[in-house]
Order: sequence, then structure tokens, then C-alpha cells
Amino acid sequence: HKDTPAGRRPPCTQSTLLPQNTFNSKYMKHFKNLSLLLLCTVMSLSFTACSKDDEPKFDYDINQIVGTWVVTDVNLGSGYVSWFMERTSATFNANGTYSGRGYFGYGNGTYKAEGKTIITYIGGKEYLRYDVIRLSGNTCELRMYQTGSDADIMLKCRKE
Repeated sequence: HKDTPAGRRPPCTQSTLLPQNTFNSKYMKHFKNLSLLLLCTVMSLSFTACSKDDEPKFDYDINQIVGTWVVTDVNLGSGYVSWFMERTSATFNANGTYSGRGYFGYGNGTYKAEGKTIITYIGGKEYLRYDVIRLSGNTCELRMYQTGSDADIMLKCRKE
């Protein structure tokens, strides 16, 4: 390269790089193998991360809550008294849907149960939480509240 000043390298051009066929045959095989290995690793990690074993578990047999539960007693802070409002119930279905009827509203939604808590959703937004204090046969005791609220209500319910 006569045009370049002494001591300077000529600019990179196609002719100064590896010939195209050398790159394709020698490096493309390694690149393809490395890409395939990386893809397989990412796929296996994503399937492992989505395993059902990682999902939160409900502390009780989930089938115990399936059915219609009717409020029988309420404790607003000074002890339990018989429920004196209109008939109030919640029906939990095995497919993760539920419906509520009565004093706390009328509506349908979904629920999930994890730990000792049943979380209900209406229109995709969290509605109420129920911490299970006791669940035995066809009776239960619950603490009902909304996330972020200091107010809660203690309920006793009977499964129909």
C-alpha cells in the first residue's frame, strides 16, 4: 500500500479480512453449534423455572374449599355474634372461579389459594383476601380484609 503513511496500517477491507469461504467453513460451524447450545440452555432454564413444583402451595387440601360457604357468625372486635345481615355466601369452584352473593356484594371472578390465604379477583383486580384461621370439615373461620387496609372482619362459615 503505497498510499498509506509509513507506520500506519491500511484500512480494513474485504481483502485484508479472512477469505469468505474460510470464515464460512471454519467459524460458521462453531457459531452455529454455540448458538444451538445457547438456545437449548435458555429453553431448559425457562421450562425448569415454570415447573408446578415452584408454584405456591395452599396449606390445606384445595378440595376442602370447593363448594358454597355461608357466613354464620361475625366478630367485629367484641366477640362472635350470629350473622344478622342478608344471606351472604361465596362459592369456590375447582376450576379457580368463584362467585359471591350477599352483604359484601354480588359478583363473579377468580381466586387462588396459597399458604393460608385465599385471594379473590374480580375483573383481574384483587378484591378480597381470606386468611384461613381454621378449616375443618364443613366449617371454617376466616379473617377477611383488603390488601392495604387496616380493617378486617372475622367470619365463621358453614359449607352447604
